Amino acid sequence: MAKISRAASSADRTQSVSVVASTAQIMPLVRMAAASGVNVDDVMRSVGLSVARLETERRIELADYFRLQHQISAALDDETLHLSSRQLLPGTTDFVMERLRNATTLHDAMKILAQSYNLLHGGEFNSVRRRGDLMSLIIDDRRFPYASTDNPEFLRFSLECVQIFVHCMLAIVSRPHAQAGLRRLQVTRAGRSDESAHLDFWRTPIRFGAPVYSLDYDYEIATSRIDPPRIETLNAAHVYSEIVSAAASPRRAGRGGETSDFVRQMLARGVIDQTRIAAHSGTSVATLRRRLEAEGASFRDLRREVLNEAAQRLLKRNNSIADVAEELGFSDFRAFNRAFKAWNGVTPKAYASQVARKAD
Repeated sequence: MAKISRAASSADRTQSVSVVASTAQIMPLVRMAAASGVNVDDVMRSVGLSVARLETERRIELADYFRLQHQISAALDDETLHLSSRQLLPGTTDFVMERLRNATTLHDAMKILAQSYNLLHGGEFNSVRRRGDLMSLIIDDRRFPYASTDNPEFLRFSLECVQIFVHCMLAIVSRPHAQAGLRRLQVTRAGRSDESAHLDFWRTPIRFGAPVYSLDYDYEIATSRIDPPRIETLNAAHVYSEIVSAAASPRRAGRGGETSDFVRQMLARGVIDQTRIAAHSGTSVATLRRRLEAEGASFRDLRREVLNEAAQRLLKRNNSIADVAEELGFSDFRAFNRAFKAWNGVTPKAYASQVARKAD
């Protein structure tokens, strides 16, 4: 029977900043690379590791594993790391990322990604389906042409790392929708164990014992419009950079502070109306409030924090009160005056005068 595991508590997460991976899961990749003629010692040194360290330590940082994977992939000239009987040449990820530039929603990006890898792998192994209020990117490896199936535990670890890779591809293309929209992860392993420490990458519920692998996103967020990604980020190097950054952060993938971050970004861009921000996130105002409350935040506090910081910064630059009010999205300077005085106890004019006196 499938089980649902909740993410660790906030206190637990802040005590352990970096995500780790079991070295027992990593050694099969190292041995395979060595058997394929890769100078493993050189590759290890390039990422600050050694074979001796992997043989003596139980865990290393997940970020180090992905750095190692990147180097071994390049050395093998195969982005599947010889897991598949069908080689994927270097540049495959760059090709897929380039195709993702045309996505207008997270859902579009999921479909393009699934179709691209089905074409490259020569089979229908990936699909995108709506399931109730979720939009799921499903990876079904039951008929995948693995080069070897002798080590099922290593294959499970590898597929779970593929899920991390895929999510970070989507995060680059549809920031912040992929992060804020992730609702659940599904994996085939029976449950947590000493060999599944890498799953701490996720801050979203995990369903164990599932028949297939799945990344489940909120339907409304997945179908809301996204901003075009920056062209320079659409490559494998940025995907690995995204993974390394996320793995070393106390704010993991999934629901954490992502809704708060989204609201801050919209406020900083001059969208200060809660209804408009909810529409941009693909949710209702009530849903936006609930998600902020779950993160210990409120729209009112975030609005005050972001706008007050911006207002003070602009006033220090000698911008006129009318210009500051307009830039921050207020209906007129009188509304800005009232808000600023409520936040700081003084009017914008008085604040600007205080700043000028201190400068003198």
